[in-house]
Amino acid sequence: MESRVMNGELEVSGSQKNIANGGHTIAINGRMKHEDDNSFVFEDSDHCGFLLDKLNTLRKSKQFCDVVLQVGNQQDIHEIFAHRAVLASATSFFLDIFSSDSVSVTQPQVYKLLTGNYDVKAFECLIEYMYTSRLEIPKEKVKAVYGLANRLKMSAVAHCCGQFLASAMTPESCLAVRSIPGVLSDPILLNAVDNYIRQNISDVATSKYVEKLPKIQIEVLQNEEEREVTNKKHLFNLVLEWIRKSFSAENFNIDVITEKLHMLYISKIDKILRDCNDIEKGDTNYSDVIQDYKTLSRRLAAPKKNHTENGKEEHTPSKPRQFLFTRSDSDSSLSSLADDDENDWRVLATHSSSKHSIIGVVTIAGKLCHLSVKLRLNTPNKIRFESQIESVEKCDLYSSIPPMSCARCAVGTVQLQGQLLVCGGYDRGECLKSVEAYDSKTNKWSMMQSMTTPRGRFDVAVLNDRIYAVGGCDGQKELNSAEYFDLQTMNWKQLPSCPVVRSNAGVCALNEKIYVIGGWNGQRGLMRCDVFNPKTNEWSEIDHLQTGRYQTGVAVMNDEIYAVGGCDSWTCLNTVEKYCPQSDTWKSVAILGTSRRGCGVACFNGKLYAIGGHDGMYSLCSVEIYDPESNTWTYGPSLTSCRANVGVAVVGDRLYAVGGFTGKTFLQTVEYLDTKNNEWTTFIPKEQTDDRPNNIRNLENCLTDRHSTKRIAEPLVEVEGETG
Repeated sequence: MESRVMNGELEVSGSQKNIANGGHTIAINGRMKHEDDNSFVFEDSDHCGFLLDKLNTLRKSKQFCDVVLQVGNQQDIHEIFAHRAVLASATSFFLDIFSSDSVSVTQPQVYKLLTGNYDVKAFECLIEYMYTSRLEIPKEKVKAVYGLANRLKMSAVAHCCGQFLASAMTPESCLAVRSIPGVLSDPILLNAVDNYIRQNISDVATSKYVEKLPKIQIEVLQNEEEREVTNKKHLFNLVLEWIRKSFSAENFNIDVITEKLHMLYISKIDKILRDCNDIEKGDTNYSDVIQDYKTLSRRLAAPKKNHTENGKEEHTPSKPRQFLFTRSDSDSSLSSLADDDENDWRVLATHSSSKHSIIGVVTIAGKLCHLSVKLRLNTPNKIRFESQIESVEKCDLYSSIPPMSCARCAVGTVQLQGQLLVCGGYDRGECLKSVEAYDSKTNKWSMMQSMTTPRGRFDVAVLNDRIYAVGGCDGQKELNSAEYFDLQTMNWKQLPSCPVVRSNAGVCALNEKIYVIGGWNGQRGLMRCDVFNPKTNEWSEIDHLQTGRYQTGVAVMNDEIYAVGGCDSWTCLNTVEKYCPQSDTWKSVAILGTSRRGCGVACFNGKLYAIGGHDGMYSLCSVEIYDPESNTWTYGPSLTSCRANVGVAVVGDRLYAVGGFTGKTFLQTVEYLDTKNNEWTTFIPKEQTDDRPNNIRNLENCLTDRHSTKRIAEPLVEVEGETG
């Protein structure tokens, strides 16, 4: 006798049917219908659930099982019987394991030892879920199931467990959640737990979990004036950089850092932290404190310099000198530190335990650590007051440049009437058509009229107070459309279409014309170049590039057009060409020191700057400078953030780098080259910002065009920088 009874009905012309056959009674929730004259279709909506339920019953009774999973640790191996077909269908993790062993595929039953110290109870919960689609977990096992689900590539389970963990965090539990394997690959939970730690750091810092973390003790020697104005949160980031640079990544061991106190000082030469063991006797900073430290401490295992040597570039972003002595804690000044890390190195949160001491939670090579930093007064045996005073940057002298309204990559960036304009681009989600303008006098961004078409991977140029936007990509296809911004009407207007579709082309203005260089047509890098004449409203073709290239940086210098780097169909290029309009020819000039695509190129102070980009493996923070007189490239100061597909523009006496992609993060930050100190920075002198009331400032400082009083940027959205 067999009875399969289910809630529902069998529909045959709309009627319910119970089928009795030889003592077997079956009530079925399904549909039976005629598709056409040649076929009959029966759909049983309960069949899948019934089948899996039966399979789970067979699994528990160890019937017809063809795999035995051995999980646990070396001391306690636990066996779980299952069916390979079910596990392989539930997750690609098991599909890959079973498919890779060609011998076991033909065997009736195989044993699989899963190394990795799996939690047996969590494993059983997930196996049960694979058969029943129901997940029931004791609360204390949710973290274990979440970590295991990530390892087994069960994203739906990991997501729901992550949501539960995020909703149930406490100061005692949040660090345990942050330590779960797999959390770094879950941006939703990662952001939730990091934000919770930041917002509750005073309670988290006193929790029992913090006491169990590896503790790193740092003392930083400063004179009295420096100690009073140091931003302790920024100092934490410098300490993290010092740890990362000072220990060999190949043999990294957290015990090496925690075994002793480290006494550091800020180098006056490169503004980074160094170990006081490096200070020689007779140095102006040498003191009894340093002498005692050198006597008692052991030298670090492998301190390494990580700076440019023999003309080679470095991939490490630099820090501006203002970084340490400013009150700004904005994301724009702190976000670049951890963006490019292959491992998880970041400051999660800090808390001042006293006036000159700060504690915090950091991740070092993916490990949570308790970092303690104390500012210690150093009184050198020989004091040079002049050098000490000059080394201090007053905390109230600088404002951070505020971020843009959104992250942008492959943007159009130009200068228009003294403002920095940023057009379009794309973030991780979509191509953009919004436009915003930055005014360094007010240190604010304002939204402008949007373009008519979303454009990413494109370029813009300014000619006679008109912004020309050409080509690009709208997120679905390459474009040949073009438009310009008219200051008279404050609107974007269409231009005749470019002769060919292209994205990632270089655009520049020269001799009252707009030039479009190279680009990508969806299949290859283009050699073709075109020029638009606004007077005739027509496009025409000019001499082809010697090498087809896209993502090339284009700029005008000395009445010639330079095409720098880029990419052909496959290869990242280090070659450079320049175009002479008089002869209508391209010719090669000196090659770059580093192959780079997506770099920003601009003429600044009589030289050509190639900024950031990507070398085919990494986003770059390096900068190269071309001297036309010697036909040579040299490396300049590094950016504070590595930026591929970066926008650049010269506004006044500043060379700006805007947005871009770090390799992990789309950026909304902006930095500029401080020529006085020969470094890139995200800070502007406070004395250059206008803090007067808005009505007075708007009357006197709003940009106008030549013939009207219209502002080029209406303050629909304003984002202010933080000041000291």
